[in-house]
Amino acid sequence: MMLMHAAFILLLLFFLSIGPAFSAAPEFRSTLIRQDPERFLEQALQQPAQGSSSYWLELAYAQMLLNQKESALLNIEQAIELAVLLDDHPLYQAQLYHIKAQIYGRLYRNTELGIEALLRAVQWLEPLQDERARKEKNELYESLAQAHLQNSDYPQAIYYAEKSLAEALLPQQELNAHFLLGRLHLQMNRINQAFAHLQSTLELATQLEAFHAYPLVQLRYGIGYQKMGLPEQALQAFMQAKEGFAKYQHERSYINSLLRVVSVQLDQNWFDEHTYAYLQEALQYSHQHGDAYSIAESKFYLGQWYLLHQDQTLANDYFEQAISIAFQINNRDLLNRVQLTLAESLVQQQELEHAEQLFQQLAIQPEDHNQALFLRYRYAELAAELAAWKHEWQHAFQYSQLARALRFDDLHEQYNLKLDYLHQNNPAPSTTSPHQATPPLYWLLSTLTALFLLTGAVSWLAWQRRRQQATPNQLIFSRQWIQFSEKLAAEQRQKQPLQLMAVTLRGCQQYKQRHGEVQLRRALVSLLQSLNSPEIIQMTIHSDVLWLGLSCQDDKLAALEQKVLLHLGQQRKALTPTPQLQTLVLPLQALLGQQFKAQHLQALREAVWLSWYLAEQLNPSDDNLYLQLKVLEQRPCEWMAENIRQDLLNALQLGSIELWQQQRLLNTSIKELLD
Repeated sequence: MMLMHAAFILLLLFFLSIGPAFSAAPEFRSTLIRQDPERFLEQALQQPAQGSSSYWLELAYAQMLLNQKESALLNIEQAIELAVLLDDHPLYQAQLYHIKAQIYGRLYRNTELGIEALLRAVQWLEPLQDERARKEKNELYESLAQAHLQNSDYPQAIYYAEKSLAEALLPQQELNAHFLLGRLHLQMNRINQAFAHLQSTLELATQLEAFHAYPLVQLRYGIGYQKMGLPEQALQAFMQAKEGFAKYQHERSYINSLLRVVSVQLDQNWFDEHTYAYLQEALQYSHQHGDAYSIAESKFYLGQWYLLHQDQTLANDYFEQAISIAFQINNRDLLNRVQLTLAESLVQQQELEHAEQLFQQLAIQPEDHNQALFLRYRYAELAAELAAWKHEWQHAFQYSQLARALRFDDLHEQYNLKLDYLHQNNPAPSTTSPHQATPPLYWLLSTLTALFLLTGAVSWLAWQRRRQQATPNQLIFSRQWIQFSEKLAAEQRQKQPLQLMAVTLRGCQQYKQRHGEVQLRRALVSLLQSLNSPEIIQMTIHSDVLWLGLSCQDDKLAALEQKVLLHLGQQRKALTPTPQLQTLVLPLQALLGQQFKAQHLQALREAVWLSWYLAEQLNPSDDNLYLQLKVLEQRPCEWMAENIRQDLLNALQLGSIELWQQQRLLNTSIKELLD
């Protein structure tokens, strides 16, 4: 006996299967209508209008299946009026309101009116206790639970899900109720209650041979592990769910499992060559099914993937696309997550005005306990940064304090969830002798706490080891451009001249197109691994470029540059295929002034792109391209001006900046090129 799986995977599942009414009630041919609603409706409309309630009910039902919402609502109202006038059976009248609720929920997306119609249906059924009435009650209560879940009213949803379980007469109905209760308790962070209901779901699925229900349960187990901060267990559960959905061809749930796998990988920086493939697969299936929410979520994770790979332009583009879709489908939760992430990215890029605009659109209240803690503390952190940018120091301090408190609450909640789970699943051993006393509860909790801390320490050390293997020089490596630029600007206190060195593969875009972005990233990291010099004080990878902050006296710069180029050249030969390199060294204080700011480094990158472009035009061969900017006039450009590129060209033509390739001055050739 196989269980229909649709009941598990739709958030607003209002049951379409309405059992036949008593003989005293009008006949409702729901099965016949579902087989071909368009043909049924065409034949019904060709007949004269009838005075029975069932005629208008069947019209409304067929129109609902065909998404004709105005006609469906008008005809169900007509059916209800006639049923009251003819004093039809209470069970039948309850079914009419159930259909009305489906129309509101499915076609109008109006959960409030749907709940109102469901409650009217319940009123008709309350006096009835026969088997058919209990079956209808079971379905109505489950629909009410689903509707309250859609409204994020979890206590009410749990109340009706428990009533649905109490009215269940068949194992299939029990399974539906247990699964829904498992989902709801997960939303309330009641991990043990959730896992207990999910375990009951598995047992009933085994009894009914509904094996395709297993991956649905595994997916929820993964969510529970994720909430407890157990990423390895969560990833394992999500992978099992993914394999199960692929086996039983549950494509919509398969999309969800792919995105869950990716969410863990991105959170933990465990992504590999499969991560990007999962995202592309999820996006492809989402488009095939016309699933707007999954499309938006796929684009959101693609944005995060590119953000972690230092391509902020492409990341921001995917975030904007996800925001547009989330706004269209009116999903506030997803909209908040994407807008918050994009605003954080814009702050890192020093695009603070745009970040402020997005911040004002966020519907997040740090004091609202019904909202996720991780959103609340991130919101407070962003608010503190933006307040500091506007020199609103008191607000910045207040938000900073609030962010710290909320982050602690989040860690404390995660700790308690994990501790409670360990407590429930690792009970104290029973006594085997009257002389053996049961250990006090605080000893048990102390043991579990120590176990938790030990596990956390081991996980942290393993994570640190993975990070060190993935990227060397962790003390000076920044994962984001803004962190790199802020640290480099702070180094001005050390009284040593600072230089910026940019390194990338020559023909970088062609290399990426031919060998893939992952291979390019690995090549840059491989180059980075060859660098180990005390004069290299900061480094990052951004926009397919390895950026190095150097600190040394001017008379030692040439030797340092040669040393770096030697190491890069040796490492380049180990890459397959072997690329040519292009580099540029820029003196920071001479270009930006003695007290430059982090945002000036953002503008200085224009000098890098322009220098590489000009040198490429003058030397189109496949040789390595090693360049250096020399400054003859201090601060030759206004770096925050909109026409910075033209200022740079003017400075090169006037000779206040010189572009050198090894021992060759390119300014004269640049003038000829521009003329």
